[in-house]
Amino acid sequence: MMRNQKNRPASYKRMSYMQKIASINARRRVGDVAMVAQRTGFGASTVSEVLSGMYMNRRIVNKAYDMSRGRKVNQRVIQSMGN
Repeated sequence: MMRNQKNRPASYKRMSYMQKIASINARRRVGDVAMVAQRTGFGASTVSEVLSGMYMNRRIVNKAYDMSRGRKVNQRVIQSMGN
């Protein structure tokens, strides 16, 4: 076994940059842009522009994805509030 190899199934495939952006935007909450800006050292406007797809910055996208990946999708949250 190689040193850097992880325990992942053979069918594992990384998400593309655009898939991560879509996932982040489906789960984004109030204050997320400011929190990502603080954690990455970039300005809030830069983070907002990256998450809207205007610019590419993998560091910002990966930090935002790590923050949001365990959350429910916004549409499901809204549906559960109505019931």
